[in-house]
Amino acid sequence: MLYDIPHRAGIPILEDSLIRLSDHPNIRAVKDAKGDVASSSYVMANSGLAYYAGDDAMLLPLLAVGGVGVVGTSTHFTGLAAREIIEHFLAGRVDEAVMANRHVLNAFRGVFATQGCMMVKATLGLRGFDVGPCRAPMGSSPTASPRPTPSCSRTWGTAPEGTIRRRHSLNV
Repeated sequence: MLYDIPHRAGIPILEDSLIRLSDHPNIRAVKDAKGDVASSSYVMANSGLAYYAGDDAMLLPLLAVGGVGVVGTSTHFTGLAAREIIEHFLAGRVDEAVMANRHVLNAFRGVFATQGCMMVKATLGLRGFDVGPCRAPMGSSPTASPRPTPSCSRTWGTAPEGTIRRRHSLNV
Protein backbone atom coordinates (compact mmCIF):
# COMPACT_ATOMS: atom_id res chain seq x y z
CA MET A 1 0.00 0.00 0.00
CA LEU A 2 1.32 3.38 -1.02
CA TYR A 3 0.77 6.19 1.47
CA ASP A 4 -0.14 9.38 -0.42
CA ILE A 5 -0.09 11.84 2.48
CA PRO A 6 1.18 15.21 1.19
CA HIS A 7 0.82 17.00 4.54
CA ARG A 8 3.44 14.59 5.93
CA ALA A 9 5.61 14.05 2.85
CA GLY A 10 5.47 17.62 1.56
CA ILE A 11 4.15 16.70 -1.90
CA PRO A 12 1.51 14.33 -3.29
CA ILE A 13 2.45 11.31 -5.36
CA LEU A 14 1.88 12.33 -8.97
CA GLU A 15 -1.00 10.68 -10.86
CA ASP A 16 1.32 9.35 -13.57
CA SER A 17 3.61 7.89 -10.92
CA LEU A 18 0.72 6.14 -9.18
CA ILE A 19 -0.49 4.69 -12.48
CA ARG A 20 3.00 3.44 -13.35
CA LEU A 21 3.52 2.04 -9.83
CA SER A 22 0.28 0.09 -10.15
CA ASP A 23 2.11 -2.27 -12.53
CA HIS A 24 4.37 -3.41 -9.68
CA PRO A 25 3.18 -6.77 -8.29
CA ASN A 26 3.60 -5.66 -4.67
CA ILE A 27 1.64 -2.42 -4.98
CA ARG A 28 -2.09 -3.03 -4.78
CA ALA A 29 -3.56 -0.07 -2.91
CA VAL A 30 -3.25 3.59 -1.92
CA LYS A 31 -3.95 5.28 1.39
CA ASP A 32 -5.19 8.58 -0.02
CA ALA A 33 -4.93 11.61 2.27
CA LYS A 34 -4.54 14.32 -0.34
CA GLY A 35 -8.22 15.31 -0.45
CA ASP A 36 -8.37 15.53 -4.24
CA VAL A 37 -11.24 13.24 -5.21
CA ALA A 38 -10.95 14.07 -8.91
CA SER A 39 -7.28 13.03 -8.94
CA SER A 40 -8.06 9.84 -7.01
CA SER A 41 -10.89 9.04 -9.42
CA TYR A 42 -8.56 9.54 -12.38
CA VAL A 43 -5.95 7.16 -10.97
CA MET A 44 -8.57 4.52 -10.13
CA ALA A 45 -9.95 4.76 -13.67
CA ASN A 46 -6.47 4.21 -15.13
CA SER A 47 -5.06 1.58 -12.78
CA GLY A 48 -6.04 -1.44 -10.76
CA LEU A 49 -5.25 0.25 -7.45
CA ALA A 50 -7.69 -0.05 -4.56
CA TYR A 51 -8.18 3.32 -2.86
CA TYR A 52 -8.63 3.76 0.88
CA ALA A 53 -9.45 7.11 2.47
CA GLY A 54 -6.49 8.22 4.54
CA ASP A 55 -8.43 11.24 5.77
CA ASP A 56 -11.38 9.86 7.71
CA ALA A 57 -13.78 12.60 6.54
CA MET A 58 -13.09 11.66 2.91
CA LEU A 59 -14.43 8.10 3.30
CA LEU A 60 -17.88 8.73 1.81
CA PRO A 61 -16.71 11.03 -1.01
CA LEU A 62 -14.01 8.51 -1.98
CA LEU A 63 -16.51 5.62 -1.95
CA ALA A 64 -18.61 7.64 -4.40
CA VAL A 65 -15.84 7.53 -7.02
CA GLY A 66 -14.77 3.91 -6.46
CA GLY A 67 -12.83 3.87 -3.19
CA VAL A 68 -13.05 0.70 -1.11
CA GLY A 69 -12.52 1.68 2.52
CA VAL A 70 -10.57 3.68 5.07
CA VAL A 71 -7.22 3.47 6.81
CA GLY A 72 -8.13 6.07 9.37
CA THR A 73 -7.03 7.79 12.51
CA SER A 74 -10.36 8.08 14.29
CA THR A 75 -11.26 4.52 13.34
CA HIS A 76 -9.61 3.42 16.58
CA PHE A 77 -12.96 4.48 18.06
CA THR A 78 -15.21 5.07 15.01
CA GLY A 79 -14.54 1.75 13.32
CA LEU A 80 -18.09 0.44 13.73
CA ALA A 81 -19.55 3.64 12.28
CA ALA A 82 -17.06 3.62 9.38
CA ARG A 83 -18.05 0.04 8.65
CA GLU A 84 -21.71 1.04 8.61
CA ILE A 85 -21.03 3.90 6.18
CA ILE A 86 -19.29 1.46 3.85
CA GLU A 87 -21.97 -1.23 4.19
CA HIS A 88 -24.83 1.22 3.58
CA PHE A 89 -23.09 2.74 0.58
CA LEU A 90 -22.18 -0.58 -1.03
CA ALA A 91 -25.76 -1.85 -0.52
CA GLY A 92 -27.09 1.21 -2.36
CA ARG A 93 -28.50 2.83 0.78
CA VAL A 94 -26.87 6.16 0.08
CA ASP A 95 -29.21 8.17 2.32
CA GLU A 96 -28.34 5.93 5.27
CA ALA A 97 -24.63 6.21 4.44
CA VAL A 98 -24.95 10.00 4.40
CA MET A 99 -26.79 9.98 7.74
CA ALA A 100 -24.19 7.69 9.35
CA ASN A 101 -21.40 9.88 7.94
CA ARG A 102 -22.99 13.03 9.36
CA HIS A 103 -23.25 11.39 12.76
CA VAL A 104 -19.50 10.79 13.02
CA LEU A 105 -18.28 13.76 10.98
CA ASN A 106 -17.28 15.70 14.12
CA ALA A 107 -15.10 12.77 15.17
CA PHE A 108 -13.65 12.38 11.68
CA ARG A 109 -12.69 16.07 11.71
CA GLY A 110 -12.04 16.52 15.44
CA VAL A 111 -9.36 13.86 15.61
CA PHE A 112 -7.14 16.30 13.71
CA ALA A 113 -7.75 19.26 16.08
CA THR A 114 -4.17 18.60 17.18
CA GLN A 115 -1.83 15.78 16.17
CA GLY A 116 -4.04 12.77 15.45
CA CYS A 117 -2.47 10.23 17.80
CA MET A 118 -2.83 12.67 20.71
CA MET A 119 -6.59 12.92 20.15
CA VAL A 120 -6.92 9.16 19.64
CA LYS A 121 -5.14 8.44 22.91
CA ALA A 122 -7.11 11.15 24.74
CA THR A 123 -10.42 9.75 23.46
CA LEU A 124 -9.50 6.15 24.26
CA GLY A 125 -8.42 7.31 27.72
CA LEU A 126 -11.84 8.91 28.25
CA ARG A 127 -13.37 5.58 27.31
CA GLY A 128 -11.43 3.83 30.07
CA PHE A 129 -8.47 2.42 28.14
CA ASP A 130 -5.05 2.83 29.77
CA VAL A 131 -3.16 3.90 26.64
CA GLY A 132 -0.60 6.21 28.22
CA PRO A 133 0.93 9.24 26.52
CA CYS A 134 2.35 9.41 23.02
CA ARG A 135 6.04 8.67 22.63
CA ALA A 136 8.55 11.51 22.69
CA PRO A 137 8.66 14.15 21.48
CA MET A 138 4.85 14.43 21.60
CA GLY A 139 3.89 13.16 25.05
CA SER A 140 0.39 14.00 26.26
CA SER A 141 -1.99 16.39 24.56
CA PRO A 142 -1.07 19.88 25.81
CA THR A 143 -3.68 21.48 28.04
CA ALA A 144 -4.04 24.33 25.53
CA SER A 145 -4.92 21.85 22.78
CA PRO A 146 -8.49 20.86 22.08
CA ARG A 147 -9.52 17.79 24.04
CA PRO A 148 -12.45 15.49 23.44
CA THR A 149 -15.15 15.81 26.07
CA PRO A 150 -16.57 12.70 27.76
CA SER A 151 -19.99 13.23 26.15
CA CYS A 152 -18.45 13.67 22.70
CA SER A 153 -16.22 10.66 23.27
CA ARG A 154 -19.22 8.45 24.06
CA THR A 155 -20.96 9.33 20.79
CA TRP A 156 -17.89 9.12 18.57
CA GLY A 157 -18.02 5.78 16.87
CA THR A 158 -21.72 5.15 17.36
CA ALA A 159 -24.58 5.81 15.01
CA PRO A 160 -27.92 7.49 15.60
CA GLU A 161 -30.56 5.31 17.23
CA GLY A 162 -32.21 2.99 14.75
CA THR A 163 -29.75 3.39 11.88
CA ILE A 164 -27.25 0.67 12.73
CA ARG A 165 -27.90 -3.02 12.40
CA ARG A 166 -24.96 -4.33 14.40
CA ARG A 167 -23.91 -7.93 13.99
CA HIS A 168 -21.29 -7.67 16.72
CA SER A 169 -21.25 -5.96 20.08
CA LEU A 170 -18.23 -4.04 21.26
CA ASN A 171 -18.19 -2.39 24.67
CA VAL A 172 -15.69 0.44 24.47
